[in-house]
Amino acid sequence: MAVKLGLGIDNGGTYTDVVIVELDTRRIISKAKSPTTYDDLSIGILSAVDAALAGRSIDRTDIKLVGISTTLATNSILQGKGGHVGLIGMGWKPDPEWNLPYNKSRFIKGGCDSVGHVNVSIDEKELEDAIDDVGTDVDAVVVSGMFSVCNGYQEIFVRDAVRKRKKVPVIMGQSFTSELGIMERTVTAILNAKLLPIINDFLDGIEKSMKARDINGRIFVFKGDGGLMSIATAREMPVEMVLSGPAASLMGGKVLSGEDDCWVVDMGGTSTDIACLDEGFPRLNMDGAMVGNWRTRVKGIDIWTSGLGGDSIIRLDKDYGLVVGPEKVMPLAIASVRYPNFKERLEATKDLEMFTAVRNDMSRLTPKERLLYDFVHANAPCTWAEMITGLEGKAVVTSTFLESMRLRGLLMRTGLTPTDALHHLGIFRSGDVEASNMGMKMFGDRMGEDADVLAHMIMKLMITRVGEELLKKGLIDSGVKVGDDQAFKKLLRGTTGHEKLGGFGMRMSPGKTIVGIGAPAKEFILPLQDRIDGKVIVPENHEVGNAVGAVCSEVSELFSAQVYVRDDKFLVFSPMSSPSQYSQLGEAINAARSLTSSTVRDRITRAGVEDVRVKVDVIEKKFADGYGREMKFVNWVDVRAIALAKPKLD
Repeated sequence: MAVKLGLGIDNGGTYTDVVIVELDTRRIISKAKSPTTYDDLSIGILSAVDAALAGRSIDRTDIKLVGISTTLATNSILQGKGGHVGLIGMGWKPDPEWNLPYNKSRFIKGGCDSVGHVNVSIDEKELEDAIDDVGTDVDAVVVSGMFSVCNGYQEIFVRDAVRKRKKVPVIMGQSFTSELGIMERTVTAILNAKLLPIINDFLDGIEKSMKARDINGRIFVFKGDGGLMSIATAREMPVEMVLSGPAASLMGGKVLSGEDDCWVVDMGGTSTDIACLDEGFPRLNMDGAMVGNWRTRVKGIDIWTSGLGGDSIIRLDKDYGLVVGPEKVMPLAIASVRYPNFKERLEATKDLEMFTAVRNDMSRLTPKERLLYDFVHANAPCTWAEMITGLEGKAVVTSTFLESMRLRGLLMRTGLTPTDALHHLGIFRSGDVEASNMGMKMFGDRMGEDADVLAHMIMKLMITRVGEELLKKGLIDSGVKVGDDQAFKKLLRGTTGHEKLGGFGMRMSPGKTIVGIGAPAKEFILPLQDRIDGKVIVPENHEVGNAVGAVCSEVSELFSAQVYVRDDKFLVFSPMSSPSQYSQLGEAINAARSLTSSTVRDRITRAGVEDVRVKVDVIEKKFADGYGREMKFVNWVDVRAIALAKPKLD
């Protein structure tokens, strides 16, 4: 019997990871890393793929599945990249503060009410004019009608009319959600439309490159809800790829640890992501993912992200206590490799925080910004004082101006980091140890601490911070707002075992196994085991957990419906259909359960899968009294069905 192999690709923010896995046993045959190449993602991806294949006697025809996780969709939205989009709105106009990301728009008569009755019919002449206007010189058109989730007929009618007059993709607002909220629904459709050309170019490159390497396995793309989708679905609904990377880490933790009920903590160079698995199903954020300033209706995993990673800056607070993050900087060990004169500059300036230029989109720089960028690029690494002196008479370099350029990703600081502590202690080596040693001594002298003592203090603080972020996630999940007062911070720190409070020792009990993945997991997550009443696992191959999740996960489909009370009747609303009416709440819920479960089963079956499993959740939303307390009367009911299945590979 021929072996079935999977090729997992995680196109992350710092590195692109690739694994080759034996799918039946989950045994990892090969793994490789390559720096992510932002100008052309395919370069870094193919470099890692080729490295994983090199020197291995792998029959490439055995690679039956290619799974891809990427930050491309999220980063494109955050950076404002994408195709030009035209919007036709029916029965509504946006509020001025909404700032919807379309390029052209027309708002025409139409729309329905909250029970699906048509308010105003569409004027076909007005529609034709709108199509000719917004459908010209755009990459896609979005149609979004008022209360279209209650009656989708008008959106479908307008979609078909656009297709007849213009040869462009048409995206309907109702395609992504059954929930109310015209702004969120429209934003989701527009972002999906903007991503179409970017994601299609990316996937074209992946398909072409795989074929050139004689890899003909089925290609699946990782979604933000923790499941795979076919490449055909990804081309139609690329917005589902938002939060793909963090979702892949969650499922990679599940695969590598064998745990179905667990907290997965993924630490990288920039951040730490925390998410939870219940009986093998990821917890989802049903409010929709936030991407930049936009609330979407994309159902992604419920994730807690903090600016805590191996490359987080180490600083002193006003009381000379150690603080880590949230800013990501270039570790001293890495800066010394990139800039041969770095150690000499460090010795001369005694400044650990120097600036370097980062290649980014510079098309919209002001003359002053361009002047500063060019100076830093020519003199990197350089200090703020050197910028002020070097640009005297040409530009005034304030701290606010400098910070603005850093936040836009044009400049990056160097600084002391946990990565430098690992270099100093001989635990990890990927850069110049001497530069880390110099930084530890300089920073330690400011504190009056020996460099070795400082390095161990940083290690202890990182372990503590992981525990604190887990506790914050638990508090938020229980409905508590995380505070910022000193008593709360002290209690949080004491509960992680960092210190005793007035002689009292406390230990957290997470209730589920904690699974650590990511490159520094053994150093900063595993030691939490000694401080808590619970189990911590850092599995083998934890450093490529995201790539494992991208190829060893299952195909997923999510579909939801809502039950609302209207005039003593119970109406069931769902995407792409008219509302159905029932006299009893129980009847309506049963109908919604049947509809959602059959819909997800039908959809997932079309993806070419086997071993389908369906889970349906019924969540009653009840009225609150004047004090915010839940009453016994039901306001509405969410009915959500999720289906999981294995891709067919024969």
